[in-house]
Amino acid sequence: MTQILWLRNDLRLDDHAGFRMAAERGTPLAVIYILPEHWTQTDELGMNRLGAAKAHYLRSALIDLHRQLEDQTIDLHIYSGDPVAIISAIHDELGDNSFSLLTSEPQAPEERGWLDTLQKKGFEISCYTSQTLFSEAQIAPLYDNFPSPFTQFRKIVEADQDIWSIAGPVDAPALHIHEHPLRLQSPVSWPHVGYEVKVPFSGGERGAQAWWHDYLDRNAISHYKSSRNNLMGRYSSSHLSTALAWGCLSVRRVWHDILQYENTHGPSDHTYWLRFELLWREYFHWSLRRHGQSLFRLQGLSDGPRLVTHNEDYWQRWTDAATGVPMVDAGLRELRHSGFVSNRLRQNMASYFIHELNLDWRLGARWFEMHLADFDVASNYGNWAYIAGVGHDPRPQRRFNLNQQLRHYDPGCEHIHFWCPELADIAPDRLIKHQSGNDTLPMFPAPVVPVSDAPE
Repeated sequence: MTQILWLRNDLRLDDHAGFRMAAERGTPLAVIYILPEHWTQTDELGMNRLGAAKAHYLRSALIDLHRQLEDQTIDLHIYSGDPVAIISAIHDELGDNSFSLLTSEPQAPEERGWLDTLQKKGFEISCYTSQTLFSEAQIAPLYDNFPSPFTQFRKIVEADQDIWSIAGPVDAPALHIHEHPLRLQSPVSWPHVGYEVKVPFSGGERGAQAWWHDYLDRNAISHYKSSRNNLMGRYSSSHLSTALAWGCLSVRRVWHDILQYENTHGPSDHTYWLRFELLWREYFHWSLRRHGQSLFRLQGLSDGPRLVTHNEDYWQRWTDAATGVPMVDAGLRELRHSGFVSNRLRQNMASYFIHELNLDWRLGARWFEMHLADFDVASNYGNWAYIAGVGHDPRPQRRFNLNQQLRHYDPGCEHIHFWCPELADIAPDRLIKHQSGNDTLPMFPAPVVPVSDAPE
């Protein structure tokens, strides 16, 4: 019997059920990661799934995991190609040996399709939980009538701590296990770009753990609720999203670390709110598993049609970070160069894309998918659908007034001044006039669609 541990969004050793299962079985193990080849293929709109900053973080995470596994005399085999074809080729290489595939539970329909195909080919597959707080058995009773909106879900899971207990994390096992080397070669060609990438955090489990411990040690969590919507600031938010998206940190470890912090320092609105946001993430994960492909329709989870137009000029201005709205363009530049944008700014950018440019919300979600280092298919598409009014708790308009948002969350326009240095000397009131289409600035494009200054 040979075990193949196929890693996807679980690039860590700590609290990893797959490594634990492999160690308990004790039979030879090969550890693989497959970069789907279509992630790097550019479509007719100029998009792929692996922008420069996202690729930078993923590569760093894989290097970190490779080094940790090397310390335990196990290699990490990294491939590029079709996952089904790669795993089938490994099976053929092993010949008549028994073959057992270990991998995390599928989340997106694409992942489910891969596993379904492999099962039809007769492969033995064992799945484990790696991305969520709750198990599938806990969530199963909600599937027939999945709660909407989020508040209903939150009240359910907070009402009974016995039913909705969150399992404690398990320390990384010592992998005293024989490695089965693989001969298959299908190397990754990482994207090359001609601009500087400024990913704010190092990729990988050890870097993620160091940041999280630093965040707690500095008591930065003590102001989380009041500062998390700031557009800038290293300690204004937890910045856990990238590590959680790639599974470099266990979400269960984070949850229990917060509880331990509360035991030591006392609970507060701020510590609760970080757990609240983790429940939002959980909600989106299970909603995607429940609704599947429906989430990716233009009308999303709603019943009625949604009318959009595809204005090629608007789309091009968006992709060039040249909408003429400094708040949006600063966010687009930050996204491209760093792979990150604050949650508050993401909501404002999505609102402008959907409600002012009237473009298909799924194109905006795909643009974020390409560039976000913390891309998480459930949270990203769930949030875009939410702003478009076609997700859970649908409303006709979730339209943000960008000028009011800017006054509230970045009154000094520090974010615009940093990412649009040509505007560094422009006062906030002047920038707002430009965004509104009044008295436009000569050194910056005029807004393709001006921002209304009417109350929200």
